[in-house]
Order: sequence, then structure tokens, then C-alpha cells
Amino acid sequence: MNPVRKQSERALIASLHRRLTAAADAKTRGFWERYLKGVIPFRGVPMAKVRVAVNHWFARDGVAALPLAQRKRLALALFTGEHCEDKLAGMLALSEHLLPHLRIADLKALGRLFEANHVADWNTCDWFCVKVLGRFVARDLPDPTAAEAIAGWKHARTLWQRRASNVAFVYLARNGDRNFPGFVQLMLDTCATTVQCPERFAQTGVGWLLRELSLADRPRVAAFAEKHVRQLSREGMRYLVEKMPAADAGDLLRLHAAGSRTSAPDEQVPRTGGRARRGNLGDKHGSI
Repeated sequence: MNPVRKQSERALIASLHRRLTAAADAKTRGFWERYLKGVIPFRGVPMAKVRVAVNHWFARDGVAALPLAQRKRLALALFTGEHCEDKLAGMLALSEHLLPHLRIADLKALGRLFEANHVADWNTCDWFCVKVLGRFVARDLPDPTAAEAIAGWKHARTLWQRRASNVAFVYLARNGDRNFPGFVQLMLDTCATTVQCPERFAQTGVGWLLRELSLADRPRVAAFAEKHVRQLSREGMRYLVEKMPAADAGDLLRLHAAGSRTSAPDEQVPRTGGRARRGNLGDKHGSI
């Protein structure tokens, strides 16, 4: 890269960091760092103010006028920041300013964020899935290309990229094959791989996705649960049945209690740090 351009990009990133620092407060920082139990450090900026900072960065600092390739590169560079809000700023830049310009070829660069450990905790991973990956897939429906590429991350080296191969589809799963023919089978095939990992955050990713998929095709999700009852953790199964009728949920929970491992991942101390939030994915920092 041209040294002058590199210096200019560093200056632009520093400008955004100054905007975020100015919007931070200690009370907000303390709340989120306690809530996430030290998984990632916070500046103390709510989502709405991160969005304002990013919008001003594009409009007032001249980012919007830069060539597209440079805008994409700057958005990805924000993920190298150590604070949660730095990475959230990168997500908002991608999803609210650059989404129409993202192409399938860009998925390689998005995947490298996991490989470089810039997306390396459950909070960052799940926001990335909601803000960027899920919207990328939804934008192109009924074309399955993006969905198939992200589902292919089930074989990735890192836990968080494998988790993304499930969580990226949580908000689309209830539509089943209305997304595109074969969507349900693609999700079941992906879960059949990721469920083999006993890590807690792999298991909850499977459970969340199948919980929503059960709204589209409960018989096939129930059949999956029966087939993989020994791989599913107790917590993963609880999520999976959460939106099923009580009778069906009870049958699967009893089957799991009778045939699952005696020590489930959610009964162990997670090796990855932090604790997953119980319930639906939600906007923990403010309005999505």
C-alpha cells in the first residue's frame, strides 16, 4: 500500500476512535464489562452513539467519498481495535454503508476476521452474524450463493467462525424453504457438522438455529434431535425445543435425559470465557 495512503487511513481510524472516546461514559463501560464478565473491553458507548459516530465519520471525515475498495478496507480495519465499540463500528460501516456493495468475493475477507482473532468472543461473533452476515444473505435471497458459502464455515478452524455458520441464519430460519428451495436441508447439514463440537458456544449456536428452524419444519428438526441426541448438550437441546409444543418438547427432553452424555458442556466451565445470554439474540447495546 502507498505509505501516504496508509498514513491517511490510520488518521481516519484515529478520528473515529476519538469520536467514540468522546461519546463514552464510565457508567456504561462498567455495566457492559460486568455483564460480559471481561470477555472484551468496552469504551462505554451505546449502540445509538456508535451509529452516530460512524455516520459522521462517513459524512464529515470524508470516508464516503473514498474509492469503494478503500472504504471496505477501512471498515475491516476497525475490527482490529481492542474495544467492543471499535468492532461494532466496523459492523455498522459494513451493514449500513457498504452492504449494497459487498460481493461474494468479500466473504473471504470477512472470514479472515475470524482467522486473525479479530472476531474471537461470543458477543462480537453474534453481533457480526446479526448485523453483517445475516443481512448479506437476506439481501441476495432467493439466490443461495451467500448462504451456501457461510454455511461452509462449519469446517472452519476457529470455534467462532463455526458458530457463525449457524448463528448467521437465526433470523432467517423461521422462513424455511421460503428463503430458497433446499434451505432447511442446508441448515440441517450444517448443524450435523457443528453439533459434533462439544464446546458450549458451538452447542448453543446449533440450539438457537434449530429452535427457529422448528417453526418452519418441526418434524425434520425433531428427527435431527433424535438422531443427534448423544451429541447435543442439555443446554443445546433446551434451546432447540423452546418453541415446540409442550408435548413434543417434553418427549425430546426425556429422550435426551435418557440417552445423552452424563456430563454436558453447559455443566462444565467454558474454556472460551464469558457466558452466553439466555434467550433470543437481542440488541444488547440499543436499537438494532
